[in-house]
Amino acid sequence: MVDQRFSVSVHIMTALAFHKGELMTSEQLAESIRTNPTVIRRLVAKLVEAGLLESFKGKAGGVRLSKTAKEISLRDIYTAVCDKKLIATPDKEPSKQCLVSCNMGKLLDEVVNGIETNSMNYLSNIRLSELTSKIK
Repeated sequence: MVDQRFSVSVHIMTALAFHKGELMTSEQLAESIRTNPTVIRRLVAKLVEAGLLESFKGKAGGVRLSKTAKEISLRDIYTAVCDKKLIATPDKEPSKQCLVSCNMGKLLDEVVNGIETNSMNYLSNIRLSELTSKIK
């Protein structure tokens, strides 16, 4: 199953940035994303916990960005909602009789760490405001 938490969270954050300070409900966001409001509420809770969103309860409640869109990077969003590495490495014990098997953990760790570092650097350089500015 493909993990969509990051892409859905970017959609949430972009919608909120586009609506510039307006409070939006999980129902409104779910309609935009075409998903269940419960999915939105789970992700919003993580984004609030990370300090990226403010949440207001009650009949006139909703959520909005707690920072400007220029201050929020895609890395901020990713680290708020994703708790796993981008690529999983095998966690099985290597076969002691096979030199390849004994070295694969170390070899793959180097590759995965490189991908992770490059990806996080890339996401750090993209601001939420850049995405919002491309909406026509």
